[in-house]
Amino acid sequence: MGGFVDRLKSHAGENWTAYVRHPWLEGMYNGDLSMERFQFFLVQDLPYLADFSRVYFMGFAKLNARDLRHFRPFLKLIADYDEGNVEEDWLAEIGCNDFSSDRWAALKAREGYMNHLIRMAHEGTAFTAFTATLPCCVGFAEIGDWMREKDTSNHHAVYRKWIDHYRRPFQRLQVDALIEALETSVSGLNETELEELERVFLRSVQHQIHVFDAAWRMSDPWPGPGTHAG
Repeated sequence: MGGFVDRLKSHAGENWTAYVRHPWLEGMYNGDLSMERFQFFLVQDLPYLADFSRVYFMGFAKLNARDLRHFRPFLKLIADYDEGNVEEDWLAEIGCNDFSSDRWAALKAREGYMNHLIRMAHEGTAFTAFTATLPCCVGFAEIGDWMREKDTSNHHAVYRKWIDHYRRPFQRLQVDALIEALETSVSGLNETELEELERVFLRSVQHQIHVFDAAWRMSDPWPGPGTHAG
């Protein structure tokens, strides 16, 4: 891990551990995560993935020619990667056909995260956009590293596929390409600019925790009749 990403994770502090060792992920690691929690997470991940990809390309569009060269290896790696298709296959395997990639299918936690990512990409620099995505991609690479040697022979078949997906070499390869490009490109930023990226990263980490919390509760309803307290 490079100095920039280490700095971001250090700023996030215990929030980072709360994310990458969330009870949902501990359940996946141990193989005792309920299928309902697994399904909730995937169904809510699908509308998020479309916006997540858009943020990458909004970031690419803001890069100058020099920095774009640094990011080309990462761009090549993700050009043909469609995580949504993989997740739809997992949902079909567990008998779930009630899902949508439409943004209006997102509940509060997911829409909050999606809106944060898109806002950072619109209002900030290319580096703001990429930094906003880092907790997701770096976090899942670390989760894959954590689970790399895990014996999943007694896990549900779809959980084995989920774990194998995130511990495969490609996951670390594409994340390392993004980190290398960012480390090179942000080296000329001043301290004020770096501190702003720390805040962006932390807020994305907090959103990651929020979406796992919702999946753990299996509840994240929009307000409406009968949902108010008191």
